Amino acid sequence: MKAAVQLINQRGSAVPARQRAAMPVYKGVLHIREARVPALGRIVATAELYSSTEPVPQPLIPMLLDADVLFLKDSQMRIRGFEYVDGIQYGQTWDIRVL
Repeated sequence: MKAAVQLINQRGSAVPARQRAAMPVYKGVLHIREARVPALGRIVATAELYSSTEPVPQPLIPMLLDADVLFLKDSQMRIRGFEYVDGIQYGQTWDIRVL
């Protein structure tokens, strides 16, 4: 599904709402699925956002692992999980608007 995603955390710390308003919103195709993650040695729920304009879809933001849907109402949803940035695991939450 096509979606606009705004990140709520930066390197694991919550970004205040006023500052989030100035942060980028990423638009692409949202995939939520189960995948085997060899680094974790198990199958996990994942959320990924891919470009919709490239001939070969490219990830726009780091994948969320152990992704949990916190709420889904109308065209809004929120997903929480963790991401790896530069080899370090951080908590992350996505605010999502279905396009």
